Amino acid sequence: MFLVTREQRQKTGDPAFVDRVVTHFRRYHTEAVAILSDDLLRRRVAHGIERGRAYGLTWEYSLTVFVAHMMRIHPEFDRYPAIQRELFNPDHGEPDERIDALTYAVSEKAWDEAASQSDPEAYWIALGLPTPDEGELQ
Repeated sequence: MFLVTREQRQKTGDPAFVDRVVTHFRRYHTEAVAILSDDLLRRRVAHGIERGRAYGLTWEYSLTVFVAHMMRIHPEFDRYPAIQRELFNPDHGEPDERIDALTYAVSEKAWDEAASQSDPEAYWIALGLPTPDEGELQ
């Protein structure tokens, strides 16, 4: 029998998890991802999971919420000082528990400022993951 460790799955991006997140986004965040091809969405999701893991997130739930914030608010939402402070705040428990603390520990004003800090598409373009042109849509 061939066994794949958790660490090996994480290094490869755990394709099954990425697929589950893509399916979740297609179902529950349609307007945020509608113009993205499945391949582009999958690549953005894999990138977001990697970014979330840098904060110590390991649960599928917390990683999915992290990626949803990247897609719906701003791809660099986590770099906004008030949000980053809470992502590292040990008063909110372990890293995976902190993702839910963001909803009550970060002000609406801070979320709005995080959303408008720069052009989100410039972030994706810099990574080589831009939104397709009209002629390239799904």
